[in-house]
Amino acid sequence: MGTVLRVRRAYLLVVALGLLAGCGSSGQRLTRDEYASQADAICQRYKQKTDALSRPTSLAELATDSDQLLPLLHAARGELRALRPPAEEEATANAWLDEFDVTIDDVKKIRDKAKAGDRAGVAAVARPALRRDRRANELATQLGMTVCSKD
Repeated sequence: MGTVLRVRRAYLLVVALGLLAGCGSSGQRLTRDEYASQADAICQRYKQKTDALSRPTSLAELATDSDQLLPLLHAARGELRALRPPAEEEATANAWLDEFDVTIDDVKKIRDKAKAGDRAGVAAVARPALRRDRRANELATQLGMTVCSKD
């Protein structure tokens, strides 16, 4: 039972990170407040999309749900990369986006381990993914976000 809970927690972590998205800009840099506001607004929209996904109770369901989550993550990543943060926030924003890219890789690894029926493998991927999730939330908070900085 503990492994199923860890699998579910890892999935929820991935869903939370999948909420990150931006709505793009016309090429000009956003202010700190604009950047945070646009990202938070999109986080809310992606939260609605990910909330519509089922919550896995088995490795087979985790694999299926991960397959459904990956296109959302790719779309969110594209929108986020289109935002132009203020110059003084660019390094932090890039670090945050890098964590998002790693999340996509983590979801793929979790999916593959789940498809193989490897509970220990899922747990092994989930542990560092949870640490990275906390780091991503810290960075989002530094950028002034409130919605995107929560699980």
